[in-house]
Amino acid sequence: MAIGCTADSRIACIGRDSGAWGGETYTHAMAGETLNLKQVALRLGAHYTTVYRYVRTHQLEATRTSTGWEVSEEQLARFVAARDADRCTPDGSSSGPRRRVDWRGRLRVALERGDEVAAWRVLSEAMRSGVDAEACYLDVLAGALADLGADVDEPDDDHLGSYLAAAVATRLVARLGARLRRPGRPRGTIVLGAPRGEQHGLSIAILADLIRTRGFECIELGVDVPPDVFAAAVGRVRAPSVVALSVSQAATLEAVEATVDALRAATPDLPVLVGGPGVLNDEVAAAVGADLWAPDIRSALDLLSSGAPTRRPAEVDVEPTRA
Repeated sequence: MAIGCTADSRIACIGRDSGAWGGETYTHAMAGETLNLKQVALRLGAHYTTVYRYVRTHQLEATRTSTGWEVSEEQLARFVAARDADRCTPDGSSSGPRRRVDWRGRLRVALERGDEVAAWRVLSEAMRSGVDAEACYLDVLAGALADLGADVDEPDDDHLGSYLAAAVATRLVARLGARLRRPGRPRGTIVLGAPRGEQHGLSIAILADLIRTRGFECIELGVDVPPDVFAAAVGRVRAPSVVALSVSQAATLEAVEATVDALRAATPDLPVLVGGPGVLNDEVAAAVGADLWAPDIRSALDLLSSGAPTRRPAEVDVEPTRA
């Protein structure tokens, strides 16, 4: 006979009368104990491999241990509630509101564990379900990193999971970018990089990939790029459209200004865009000589692909008229 359970006691309702799996018979789970996947399978009336797939695709929350996976009563209850809300009646109509898949939440769990295989599976399934590339990058991936307290380019110094997440995210972006190459004649060419002193390149890689999905060629220079290298890059490109500089910290603004000066000397009419956490507003962008400012990746993407960016109008000094 199974022991009755309450939310407070957290006593699992699995007793010897629940049957056996793989030749094993399970006794009552005592208060505070967790369930293994075989016990969860019995509770759900599902096969062990099905439950394992739920865990690996992050539909069912679980904790990895030295002997396998453990699921708490609260985690199992959340899974059952979400599953029941998403079920349909036999005639195909919904028995309740359809549940949107929380791709961001699933990816967050995989990133924090440093599980690249599971993280890639989440992104692949999201894209197969209809999530476009921009949403995968900016809403799912960047959103999951933000939920972990890890900025796209600035992991939390006190949180191991954020470092694991940033490392896995870098590899995911490389894999995604290879799948998003767009054939055909480019709409224009954009030079993209981070100036001297900048060491964070994940946002640059994301922006470069998304620029390419909108039909542009992107010359991606990476991080810690000297001013003369930016100037040389635009000199090799036939009719570049714009140069975009990623700035993650205000400490590198002098390097940004030096880069803009070098670009002005090489190609006076070429527009320059700056953006990122290091550039607080358009006034700061103007102060370093840039023509355009974007507060985030999505804004930069829209500005760069909206048409032909132009130089900022020069300020004209007007002499006061004499009476």
